[in-house]
Amino acid sequence: MERNILHFLSVLSVLLSLFSCSKAMDIDPKADSSYTSSEGPFDDRASLAIGTVREQAGVRYIQLDPKSAAYVINPSEIQVIPSGTRVFLEYRRVLSSETPAFCTEAILVEWTSPLDVGEIRYELNYPENDPVSVIADWITSVEDGFLTIHYCFPSKGKASHDFSLYPLVTCIANEVEFRLVHEAHGDTEGTTTDGIICFPIGNYLSDTEDTITIQLTYIDLDRTRKTLTFDYRSPK
Repeated sequence: MERNILHFLSVLSVLLSLFSCSKAMDIDPKADSSYTSSEGPFDDRASLAIGTVREQAGVRYIQLDPKSAAYVINPSEIQVIPSGTRVFLEYRRVLSSETPAFCTEAILVEWTSPLDVGEIRYELNYPENDPVSVIADWITSVEDGFLTIHYCFPSKGKASHDFSLYPLVTCIANEVEFRLVHEAHGDTEGTTTDGIICFPIGNYLSDTEDTITIQLTYIDLDRTRKTLTFDYRSPK
């Protein structure tokens, strides 16, 4: 899951907006300056991606999408990030490199930042919630056992905003509905700001051999209920 960067200014604008309100995403967009590589050549185009840090046979790698497992040739960039953590990153592909058998490619990580993790609550009743807009772009997705949400809301930065996910009972086969609840703690006016949060729904859902439908409902900024639909399969 990735998009090539068109130019520096557009990426800078995206980064400033994405992380302006996220309390846990302390981004440091710098490559590992101590790293020197004989690997290469590199792809000149940098890419942004959402992925999951994984570990196998003592080797850390990043699962970029169901078919792409990326061996990180500068491993210090992800050394302190626990396996199973969902991350936002910028990277360049290594066009020629030896990789472990379980990896499909090699990458040079320019920077990476763990995503905020929301709580899945199992109460039958859920509270009234503050409006939030879910941005239906490439970041908002169901992948690798995570529901990842790119959101925005008005804020003056006076409070920490909390997000919870409530599974709803459904009688429809092969369909699960989640309700996104946003608690603004009174910080409901101001400049529109956005961020990213993920929920480990794979820990909640049973293993599925077939694709099932995930519905996400939420109260939008116009205070109407909106629904987004995703396909879900258990990660292999």
